Amino acid sequence: MSYNFIMPWPPSVNAWKTPFRNRMILTKRGREYRKAALECLEELGLTGEKIDQNLSIHLTLNPPTLRRYDIDNFCKSLFDALTHAEFWIDDEQIHRLVIEKGVKTKGGNVELKINYK
Repeated sequence: MSYNFIMPWPPSVNAWKTPFRNRMILTKRGREYRKAALECLEELGLTGEKIDQNLSIHLTLNPPTLRRYDIDNFCKSLFDALTHAEFWIDDEQIHRLVIEKGVKTKGGNVELKINYK
């Protein structure tokens, strides 16, 4: 089975959570992204899939600007949003992950190709 879809540009892991009273909480930006991601997945009819298989994922990061960035800083917020939307059970199911930089795109986005057996 495979899924190919596009998600909104996620916040960096550095802007995703913040410390508060000895624990980590989502920032305002993190909450806004989680909501936008959920709406995107609802439009695609992908919420509640609850995939419980080992996953192979290919991400293409299409940034909103030409600023330099580390490709691994965007996975956590994206994967947590997919977990929150119950697309899959948990991101620990990811057994293969390929990330590549794409081209500057207005607003930015992430192209996802997800496969499992």
